[in-house]
Amino acid sequence: MQSKDILALGLGLESPWELVDQELNTEVEPHELHLRVSAPRGSLFPCPECGQWCKARDFKEMTWRHLNFFQHHAYITADVP
Repeated sequence: MQSKDILALGLGLESPWELVDQELNTEVEPHELHLRVSAPRGSLFPCPECGQWCKARDFKEMTWRHLNFFQHHAYITADVP
């Protein structure tokens, strides 16, 4: 199992979301783990109003502070529909 798979399991990612990038910044204290999550182009997402699955047209990049991974501060960035 690769580190990418372990991190994806730790995040509880479900389709269509996948972990596409990871970076550990050791130049700051405490160390920061930056994770990028994305969904493949054309993925279906549930409508927030009716729940029907449809393609998203617009996305907004957002970043969240996640629980620590081991002793590292973790940040997740994703383009959210």
